[in-house]
Amino acid sequence: MNARAVALLVTFACLTPLGLGGGAVARAAPAGAFTAGAAVESYTPYCGADGTPTANHCQQPPARFTDPANCATAAQLGVYTGRRLFAFEEPYIGQQHDGHYDAGDPFLDCNQDGRWDGNFLGGGANAPRYYDNVADPVSARAIVVANGTRTIALEVLDHEGAFNVYLQAIRGLVAQRLPSGATLNANNIFISSTHDESAPDSIGLYGVNPATSSVNPYWVAYMEQQAALAITRAYAAMQPVTISYGEAIEPANLRQCWSSYPYVDDQLMPVLQARATRTNQVIATLADVSQHAETLGFNGGSALDPNAPVPTTLEQERTWVSADWPYWFRRALEQRYGGVGVEMAGSVGSNETPQIFPAPVSRTPQQFVDASHAAGCRTIFNADQSTAVPAGYYTETAQLGNGLAGAVESALAAGTVSRGTDVQGSRADICFQVTNVLFDVVGIAGVFGARPGYVDPNCTEPAPVPPSGNTTATYIKSEVAAFRVGDGTFVSIPGEVFPFTYLRSFLGPQDMPCPDPSSSGACGGPPNPAVTCARGNPYALPPWLMPHMHTAYRFIDGLAEDMVGYIFPCGNGVGVPGEYPVSNPSANSTDRFGCGHSDDSEAASSDAANVIGGAAVTVLDQLEGAQLPSEDIAAGRYVLPGGMLPAVAVELRDGSVITPARWMSLSGSAQRGPDRNTRGWIDSRGRRHWLDVFL
Repeated sequence: MNARAVALLVTFACLTPLGLGGGAVARAAPAGAFTAGAAVESYTPYCGADGTPTANHCQQPPARFTDPANCATAAQLGVYTGRRLFAFEEPYIGQQHDGHYDAGDPFLDCNQDGRWDGNFLGGGANAPRYYDNVADPVSARAIVVANGTRTIALEVLDHEGAFNVYLQAIRGLVAQRLPSGATLNANNIFISSTHDESAPDSIGLYGVNPATSSVNPYWVAYMEQQAALAITRAYAAMQPVTISYGEAIEPANLRQCWSSYPYVDDQLMPVLQARATRTNQVIATLADVSQHAETLGFNGGSALDPNAPVPTTLEQERTWVSADWPYWFRRALEQRYGGVGVEMAGSVGSNETPQIFPAPVSRTPQQFVDASHAAGCRTIFNADQSTAVPAGYYTETAQLGNGLAGAVESALAAGTVSRGTDVQGSRADICFQVTNVLFDVVGIAGVFGARPGYVDPNCTEPAPVPPSGNTTATYIKSEVAAFRVGDGTFVSIPGEVFPFTYLRSFLGPQDMPCPDPSSSGACGGPPNPAVTCARGNPYALPPWLMPHMHTAYRFIDGLAEDMVGYIFPCGNGVGVPGEYPVSNPSANSTDRFGCGHSDDSEAASSDAANVIGGAAVTVLDQLEGAQLPSEDIAAGRYVLPGGMLPAVAVELRDGSVITPARWMSLSGSAQRGPDRNTRGWIDSRGRRHWLDVFL
């Protein structure tokens, strides 16, 4: 990482941001202006033929449950004796006698999709991982909110991500189950994922070999049913509520880790809470957190989890079904408040599991550090590695979840009741070309399961998807959305978005790996013509979404409405296979600074951020009915006295210098002083000004 990039990233120690009202705030909300309900439904697989609650901590299936994956006759069951600990596993003959299915084992293809469907976990390392124990339930968590005019539902699912076809199925099931005259329309159901990498797989990349899907359609259908049930139960439970908001900051004893350059994060956690008007009991608490949920999936080895109730190795925990740290996070919130706890994934792209220390870690970047951590830890903060909290479900995972929950509780104690009463929603389809040639290959192999590709640039002609899932993915159709609940605005981004994509940063064009057509290194040659964002000098950043949100509290809802992989600006794409066929035919993921981009191979296209961002601006502006323009975006620089931090002023492009009345965070909140979360200033009249250092 070059010295200027470090200087641009660095600002003084983080201070707690102040709340800021204003913007598009409706009339003050009278008591009971909102109604809301919340519900949770587990979709953890039941015990199978060989699993037990005692040994595997699964639940026995209800009396009327029929396992759709078990099509064996009584005679066949005496032959297909491979161990099946959980429901939704097809019968097989375990020729290796290792307790799980292996490639080449004979099996009963009950649904005729050409592969064995079974107990694969999504994400993590060393695939395939066959789950063999339930640490805690994976579930669908739904909140339904109305204001007498409009009703919306927001739901978060525990898994790595869900394709739009699965989410459309959930909406369709809800529409079938709601009573006649219900005010909730399927189009106003907004669904996202926690990016949990210890849940049954729903993406497909973790099968017995790279060309075989790990999506289990039996389990996916069960997940869809349970997710729909959570929404309908939340709808049925609606009652008058008061809605409050707050904004937390991640605990100071966390050291942020990244997998890829650039090293930009979002420490801020906006929070929504609904309380029953009559009883003051909490109905739901939702917080938006920009951290991967991956601790168990990347742990492993013979080391013991220090706080486990019985001796347990990290290798054992690696194959557990779990919601990961969001389980502990939600558990802490529910123990503190009651109701339903919901963790919404924010801008999680490249933001890996943070390390935890017994003392605060500086929030001011210092230098590049390649720290030791199971999930990988490229960081820019110094800390005594020997004092880091050890890995383990009952140790690091629990402390991370509980610590984040504690920060949320502090924010709610200083929160504000929503002044606005708006409930709105808007969505739009998008279409873009897949430029990642590996995605084309695995799509043809059927790895992505039920997800269709499209043959035309408008995504009007889907390529047929046979039961095996084999399809081309020349173009993919996805969705973006935006919704509002009083003083909170949410924008739904369909993938793992790098924070600087839509939150910006202190990076200028010279800090980008591929800033322009004359770039050196891996992206120094002509790009694939299909990469349409590689135009201009420099390559432009995607639209800045925050200035279009207007309310006091602003949420990035990541992995929402779909999952299209990693999302980052065009100038950051280095190792997307097939995008630079001349200068980087092997898709080497090291950029011109020597920094790694290990996530690039999991991006559908470097074009995705621009396509998604443009559509997101449209749906956000539709929430306003085109009444409000974007908040002010000013081109300029931060003024550092003598080149030293912190910033003391802003110099605009015309040379004028402004000493801010108040600094402003990346979420639009007022700050007591500038820090690494700063993105502009607030003037003496309370107007927001977003400082664009890229222009």
